[in-house]
Amino acid sequence: MNTGNQTQNRDAIGQPMDGRFTIKASGIEIRNQARGRVVGSRRFFVNFSVGDVLQSTGDAKEKKKRAAWNDTLFFNGEDSSVLEIGLYQKRSFSPDKYVGGFKGTVGALVGRIADGVIEEALNKAVAGGRVAPTGITVKFGLSVERSTETAGVEHLRAEDARTEANGAVNVLNSTPQAVGHVTGAVDTIGNLAAEAQTIDNTWGVLLGRIRLLTTIVDGIAEIHPYVSLAWSVLSAANKIIINQQARDDRIVRLAGTMNDAFAFVHDAEPLKAVKAHLKVITLLVQQATECGYFIAEYAKQNSFLTRTMKYTFSDIDARITEYENKLLELKNAFLQGVAVHTAVTVFRIMNRVQDISTAIDLNDMPYASGARYTREKGCLPGTRETFIGEICDIINNPADDAPRVCLLTGVAGSGKSAIAHSVARLYDRQHRLGSSYCFDTSHAATRHPGNFFSTIARDLSDHDPQYKECLWEVVKDKRTLRMSTSPVEQLEEFIARPSEHLDVIGPIIVVVDALDESGDRTARQSLLSALSKQITESKLPTNLRLLITARPESDILAMLSSSQVAHKQLDDVDTTLVDADIGKFVKDSLCGYHELDLRWHDQEWCRLLVLHSQHLFQWASTACNFIKGGGFVGLDPCQQLELLLRTTGGDTPRPLDVLYRTILGQLFNPAAVDQFRDVMGVVLALNEPLSLSALQGMFHGEVNFRRILQPMGSLLAGVVNEQKPIQPLHTSFRDFLLDGDRSLAFHVSITSQHQHNIGLASIACMQRMLKFNMCNLQDSRVLNSQVDGLQERVKAAIPSYLAYSCQYWMEHLHHVECSQDVLDQVTDVFKTCFPYWLEAISLLSQLVPVTYISSAQQSCALLQKWAKGSEVASLAAEAVHFIEGFAPVIQDSTPHLYLSAMPHTPSKSALRAFHKPGL
Repeated sequence: MNTGNQTQNRDAIGQPMDGRFTIKASGIEIRNQARGRVVGSRRFFVNFSVGDVLQSTGDAKEKKKRAAWNDTLFFNGEDSSVLEIGLYQKRSFSPDKYVGGFKGTVGALVGRIADGVIEEALNKAVAGGRVAPTGITVKFGLSVERSTETAGVEHLRAEDARTEANGAVNVLNSTPQAVGHVTGAVDTIGNLAAEAQTIDNTWGVLLGRIRLLTTIVDGIAEIHPYVSLAWSVLSAANKIIINQQARDDRIVRLAGTMNDAFAFVHDAEPLKAVKAHLKVITLLVQQATECGYFIAEYAKQNSFLTRTMKYTFSDIDARITEYENKLLELKNAFLQGVAVHTAVTVFRIMNRVQDISTAIDLNDMPYASGARYTREKGCLPGTRETFIGEICDIINNPADDAPRVCLLTGVAGSGKSAIAHSVARLYDRQHRLGSSYCFDTSHAATRHPGNFFSTIARDLSDHDPQYKECLWEVVKDKRTLRMSTSPVEQLEEFIARPSEHLDVIGPIIVVVDALDESGDRTARQSLLSALSKQITESKLPTNLRLLITARPESDILAMLSSSQVAHKQLDDVDTTLVDADIGKFVKDSLCGYHELDLRWHDQEWCRLLVLHSQHLFQWASTACNFIKGGGFVGLDPCQQLELLLRTTGGDTPRPLDVLYRTILGQLFNPAAVDQFRDVMGVVLALNEPLSLSALQGMFHGEVNFRRILQPMGSLLAGVVNEQKPIQPLHTSFRDFLLDGDRSLAFHVSITSQHQHNIGLASIACMQRMLKFNMCNLQDSRVLNSQVDGLQERVKAAIPSYLAYSCQYWMEHLHHVECSQDVLDQVTDVFKTCFPYWLEAISLLSQLVPVTYISSAQQSCALLQKWAKGSEVASLAAEAVHFIEGFAPVIQDSTPHLYLSAMPHTPSKSALRAFHKPGL
């Protein structure tokens, strides 16, 4: 330590340091003295803070383990003021990485100055509350000087702020619509002078605390995604705050409250605090995110005056007070260590809405039940964080010209769906998921372009009451429009028009997974055309954001090519990062299989599986399921692993195909392959997946599905729990089986024989199970909607395989040649079971309105065409007209009532043939 230099500094001040003075930091440089080679080019910046004032250097590129800045930073402080330094690695799309730092009082640092320079080692907190050296030192020039100009500078800044305030007041006074707001504006803008001095500092400290919190909670899966989301939102808001001119004390007031709520981040052991109060801090972070959305919208320069004219200042103050009260409530719960039962305060729509929900009925709009995202299908916590962060940055961009759509593409098995489900869950927990729609080839009959936009519209109406009211104004008294299946009409009438006058605060997210599975190119053309037109013409709501995943099909890429679409490609992600995440997934999946570690040292088995995966998550997932058994009993995990390592691997063009052939070859010997094809043909030919027990029930035990399907747990869902639908775990397995060049001996071709078997099993099932008064209703004169608990009674009386048979029997049979034998069976079941079938359709419509009625009409139309010229074709034609004319009545009444109560029905003569005495 150089005591002479210490004296020199005191002499420069003129007296001992016991008052306020100016602190100057300059000539900043870092040196990385840690061993090891630095990979790639990195950029860094340094944060300096004294008290609540935070300033940052620009970015500097690391060269030969060094980085330097020419920035000069000034602070006001005292001898006891704490100077804190933090080094960060700059990242483009995810939160900047905290590298290390140090802090000390200004007085103590001045005492350690050598030749006008300070050099300190940077440390970083690690697990267990310990502090570890980073091997990096920071060196900078430090000087202090008593300032005699502080008061004058502050006076000038205040005068500038007052000038800005007066200009804003003049604008308000010159606008007739704003007369009612001027008084509040003067009161508020009068505080601009003080705000101008504090907003940058307050907001800077808040961002620093959130950034540090992302580092602290790294590895805590329950909270890390929400802290990263908060950072994304607040960083985006910061850019607007810096650039906007018409700021007022509301912004600084709310920022100060958030800043105070996160003061715990700088405590000695914040990690312990987070773990002890995880739920409260998660809510606190989510609330800060909501505040960030609000501030970003409110602070936009080009809309500030418009908003103050439209809404009174008291409205804005009341909303900010709600935010502040919620933050205070959560902060107190954290400090007192008590549980909190509350929800995040969300401010999405500023317009007031009348409560007319009881008068709105949208149930006749087509809806895809079950298309919502699934929590379990998301990414393993701790994986894909950087990529998900980049997607969130796109979604959270508040700029008026920001992309409305994020298109995520990648090859089969690369993990697109897992990312989509993770993002959907993240925004769902933030109360900002408007809708999610997951296309799936296995559910093509119920998830298709005809109910895509109508499903999203109904979800949005459940999400927001104002949107629901606007949608109802468009479709009320227009039953034909509500039942439209045209994507073009649905998007225009159900999405664009109801959204014209919405004033949304922050983004509302719609997640669409596997758009390529919405049908072949012809089937999805109208959907893509409608979406492309709305995007190109910027007709989608300003704050509606779409995340769409798809394979990189040329028609999808061509139609979704626009400045409003941000295209992210999984194929462009650094494979080192992908393999690291796959490694985490493999270790987590096989963590309980200790025999693997006994045979392979240093978890070499994990490295080998990652290598064989060729960067495909689906390969790793399927392999891990196979190693664990996946429904097949016989080989131990080590033998399963050895089999995969022996028969797969290498730089093959289709690694998933090799894996699928290896697993199927292990499960089925050549003698069982024919039976495998027959069973899988039925499974793949179904319009909707059925469970193992349902398949056994439909075929009445004539086919042993269990023998073939139960060993296939690594490839099919539903083989362990017999009540869950049987379907491929991944679409790539379906594609593999249907492509003979890829599946070879295991190729499955869906033939008319499979359709024949399912169709005849369906009509046999209906003949066997349909009967009069299926739900044992006491009075047929009571409408379905008036029967208490009818949905539960329907589920109990009509099992899933009978419901499937009633809906799809003719969908399968119309693929079969109309032979006399099949025609006789169809005629017999139609003539004897028609009223019972119609009653079942009526009851099933209580579960899924519209769908079953339209399917009944479709079945009769197909029967008329298939059996052309026969007696049953004539009866089917009469049935089509009857169902079309009385669809609303059928849905809400039991058939044995309306078949006898409508003497002028045009189809009465034909239906009399089915109307037996006693009905």
